[in-house]
Amino acid sequence: MRQGVKILAAIALLLPVFRGFAGDTGITPAALATLAASGSHTFTLVTDNPGTEGIRRQILSFEVDGLRQYALLLRPAGDRPEQGWPVLQFNHGFHPDPPRNGFNAQGKSDRPGDYYRQTTQAYARAGFAVVAPDYRGHNVSEGGAFTSRALADAWYSRDAIACFLALESVDGLDLSRAYMLGHSMGGAVTLRVMRALGSRVKAGAVWSTSGGGGLAYLMGWELAESLGEDYAGVSKPVLDGLMHELQELGQGVAANDLYSLNNADKIESPISIQHAAGDTSTPAAASMDLAARLYLAGKDYQLKIYPGSDHLFTGEQFSRAMERDIAWFEAHR
Repeated sequence: MRQGVKILAAIALLLPVFRGFAGDTGITPAALATLAASGSHTFTLVTDNPGTEGIRRQILSFEVDGLRQYALLLRPAGDRPEQGWPVLQFNHGFHPDPPRNGFNAQGKSDRPGDYYRQTTQAYARAGFAVVAPDYRGHNVSEGGAFTSRALADAWYSRDAIACFLALESVDGLDLSRAYMLGHSMGGAVTLRVMRALGSRVKAGAVWSTSGGGGLAYLMGWELAESLGEDYAGVSKPVLDGLMHELQELGQGVAANDLYSLNNADKIESPISIQHAAGDTSTPAAASMDLAARLYLAGKDYQLKIYPGSDHLFTGEQFSRAMERDIAWFEAHR
């Protein structure tokens, strides 16, 4: 969703709570790769929700780092292909009020929520089984303390990896055709997950990617509170929180090690990148930066910059963006 300024004081208040959460469940590229190699995750059916347009909607649960997490699974209408449905994992963007992530206009939990309903439904109508994890601390998924971390989206990457691994426990899916789409903050999550999972994700796509919380992005939170003025003596709760988190991750871990764009050259599978030129929530520079890094690393990618300012594509641009990615996925089977 649209990026918002978090309550900076909450980060300072929660710093003592953060201690003890890191340990061997880290967020460095090596730690995420270790999780991706574990293969010990399964889904449990929680509820069968009313279907729409013949699309079956299920809520599933899984565990990661001792936290119970939840995900929405959409199964396409009609008969299942002999080899199973191709799979798309959708990694959502930032939500300003994580416990209400996935709520509808009537204030009820109805994953994936009104904001992303068109996106997930459209891919299910196109014949993809779509799985959309909450992330820790979102909706009723456990781990609310993580949502105020400076490195929150890096921790969400662990949830997205575990969700993907749990797909092995679901019947009727063709995991030889598994793809991933991330929007906004979910773009950064997707880049980390794709690096960790390697070729198990056949191709990926990112819309309006945030780039993964670089230092300039975090500094923007600070400047929003100070109305654009700063000097060394001003307290910076977000950056102080980042420093504490890096310390608890262990000696030698630097912020740049966790910045998703800095590790893009290690991603094995091809990536489709789309962004609106005038997006003020996540500037298009992040997508152009990503494309340049992939080009310099000799990686396969495509980039499309649209006119306008849509953060989540609508109307004709939504149709074009979706068609472009489906063609991309079909070309990488």
